[in-house]
Amino acid sequence: MSLGIAIILFCLGVGLIVLELFIPSFGLLSVAAIVSFAFSVWEAYKEHPNAAIAMAILAPVISIVVVYFGLRLVPRTAWGRGLVLRHPSDAGSQAPPTSSESATLTPEGGTDEKRMLPLVGKEGVAQSFLRPAGVAILDGRRVDVVTEGGIISAGARIKVVAVEGNRVIVRRVQV
Repeated sequence: MSLGIAIILFCLGVGLIVLELFIPSFGLLSVAAIVSFAFSVWEAYKEHPNAAIAMAILAPVISIVVVYFGLRLVPRTAWGRGLVLRHPSDAGSQAPPTSSESATLTPEGGTDEKRMLPLVGKEGVAQSFLRPAGVAILDGRRVDVVTEGGIISAGARIKVVAVEGNRVIVRRVQV
């Protein structure tokens, strides 16, 4: 009877290790698995010392194998993809995020203010809420902009009034 209880406790320990992969328990399930393995070895030792030695060797080996294959399998599941971060190059066909024109740096360092100066006087559309900073579409380009101080809602018509360094300053156009 003790060997049957030992096998049940051993299987319970393996199950707890598997659950540790899916449920964030901060190690509590791992501790419970270790305790379950220890009791399974103790129960097996009462009747069959050789079975206890085999269980004592198998417990860490099976645990390591389960964790290894579990960590390789979890990121491939739909649930696991939400938990594990991927490198942008592994993202596949997703387009990289678009940079704004005003964030362009020159090879010498600093921003390319000369490329922004022709925007003075041009009109565009606020792409995001400008509180007071945000993004606008000016002359067909996405540009980081700053208002003169007020909040401008997304979709509002705006006009560039100045360029100071890397700041493109806009105001709402009254229609």
